[in-house]
Amino acid sequence: MTAADQTHPNEDSRLLYSVAEAASQLGIGRTYMFRLIATGEIESIKVGKLRKIPRDALNSYVDQQRQGHAAASGTERQSRS
Repeated sequence: MTAADQTHPNEDSRLLYSVAEAASQLGIGRTYMFRLIATGEIESIKVGKLRKIPRDALNSYVDQQRQGHAAASGTERQSRS
């Protein structure tokens, strides 16, 4: 293990992200991330005074979006027939 490995842990090994870090992982803005949290589309937890996003909550959100997109494309294809 190099010194760089010790000072910058592998992002995949983290269980929780700050709101800004989670937004960055999804490629969206902080404000939009807070909106997703407020509407319950992305799960979050409180750790002391901080709002944290579990890594699996990000994965779940992406999976839901992919399923929704696939369902919408299937409906669109059916209506064209």
